Formats: sequence, C-alpha cells, structure tokens
Amino acid sequence: MMMQPKTIRHFLLLSSLYLLGQTATAQQTNSRQPERTHQPTLQAKIDFIAEFDQNNDGQVSHTEFFSSRQQRLAAMDLQHNAQIDVAGYQAEYADRLDQRLAADRKSQLKQTEVRFAAVDKNQDGRISPAEYQASGQSAFVFIDSNKDGQISKTDSKADPAPARRGQNAATAQPQRRPALVMPTTHSVSGMLAMYDVDHDGAVSAAEYLQIRQQAFARTDTDHNGDLSPAEYMQEFTDRVDQQIAKTRSAQLKQAEVRFKALDKDANGILSAAEYHQSGQRMFSRWDTDHNRLVSRTEALPVAETAQVPVEPSKPKAATRTAP
Repeated sequence: MMMQPKTIRHFLLLSSLYLLGQTATAQQTNSRQPERTHQPTLQAKIDFIAEFDQNNDGQVSHTEFFSSRQQRLAAMDLQHNAQIDVAGYQAEYADRLDQRLAADRKSQLKQTEVRFAAVDKNQDGRISPAEYQASGQSAFVFIDSNKDGQISKTDSKADPAPARRGQNAATAQPQRRPALVMPTTHSVSGMLAMYDVDHDGAVSAAEYLQIRQQAFARTDTDHNGDLSPAEYMQEFTDRVDQQIAKTRSAQLKQAEVRFKALDKDANGILSAAEYHQSGQRMFSRWDTDHNRLVSRTEALPVAETAQVPVEPSKPKAATRTAP
C-alpha cells in the first residue's frame, strides 16, 4: 500500500523534529560543565589564622578580621578618593609580601650556618671536597628509596627534616607556610628541581655527582680547594635572592588576578563594598560553627564544587541518504 503525499510530508516533518531534538540534547550534554571539587585543608586554615590573628591568641574573631581588612583597604587607597585600582591593590600586597620574604630570608640564611657546621665533619671551619660529596651522597641514598640508582617520582621518601632535628613529625604543630620556599635535598621534588638539569624526570647518581662537583667549584671563589663559611653563605645567599625575585614576580601577578576576581562589575575600580563582600564570604567560609570566631579546632568547611568551563562540541553534519 502506497503512502499518500500528505502522509509522507507529515512523516518527514516528525522525523526532522525528532532529529533536531536529538541534536539539541547532544549539544546540552556536551556543553555541560564537569565539576571540580576543592577541599579546604587544615593548612589553609592555619594560614588564614596566622594572617589575621592580631592578638596572637591562635584564633581570629570577626572584629579582628574586619579591622585588618579595613586597614588594608585604607592602604590600597593611594589617591585617597575611595577608588582602589590594581596598582593600589598590588602595592599594599607587595608591602606585606616583602615583610614576609625578608623574614623568611633571614631564617633561611640562619639555617645555612647550621648546615655548614653539619657538613664540616672535622670541625676545622672548612668544607673539603670529600666532606661536601659525602653529605651529598648521604642525601642521595636516603631519597633513592627504591634503590635503583636514580631519583625520580617513583621514589617515595618524604621530607626527613623533622626526624633529623629530633622532632616527632606526627605531633609537631603545623605552622603557616613560608612565603619563600627553597628547593631542598630533603625531598624528591627538591632533588629534581635542583639537579634534573636535562628535565627528563630523573637524576642519576653520575649526573648528581657531576652537578655537585660543578657547584663546589663555582662556590670555591678563591680556588683554594675547600669552602669557607663566607663562600658557602654567599652561594646560598645568591640562590635565595634569585628565588625571592622569582616569588615576588609570580605573587604580584596573582594579586592582579585576584583584583579582577574581586572587581565584580569589571570597571577597573575596586569599591569598598566589593572588597568587604569578598571578606565576608571568606570569613563565613571558615567560621563553620557560626560563632563569629575562627579557630583550629572547629570543623573544616565542606568541599566546594566549581564548574570547569568546556568548549561545546560541534554537532556532526547530517549525512544525506537517497530517498
């Protein structure tokens, strides 16, 4: 039985509507944004408390927090016109960052004196090539946990510093993260950062020895075959100052990113309202028991879920077939 022309047209119309619906559904599915979960950590809370705890009682009250924020806002207002631009925002942050970097620099250099004494085994006030390489070999053997003769991410040794200092890593009170972080031979990541010069993801024993020999020769500026405390200190000071410059540049770029996030109306000016709204969200996030006080003991915030933008996929072109 042949279909009537009117019936055929009706069938084709329904088929077209069905296909359009399927395409729209596919587009919606493809453009749906995947979720990325961010779990707040105790370390992040410790950093928050250290930043805003004005009376050093180990917690931050609502009053303390907004007093600090108000002081920062006033410091940002370079033109004293209640109009905060990105330059003012960065300048205020740079002042605080520089204070922390200076304190961390002092701490790092003080530890250098301790390290010199530890490497100078015979306590003659000089580090010989043998003492220098013995110290390096000890660190390499410790970090090379799978004993394959190289250091890579397959090694699992964590930072042994607490044990070396006679501390119990499990019970040690966590502290605020430093602004200045130097690569260290106490971890796999530090070893790779310092010695993986060919960026192949591994440091062989031969590569490690060669780089340390070069470092010794470079540090021995008077070329007398050993290292004095002044030479040892100068080499590390140069590296510290390079890291400070790198850290400062990166952090000020991040400050610009934060400014744009706070500037909700994207007019290039941060209003007091925008700034304090951001502060209120921050405080409320950590004040999980809603008592207007943030302490280490209260529960951490629940994990936040953020949408990750994805590029919607284009629908495939329909394939025409013969009727």
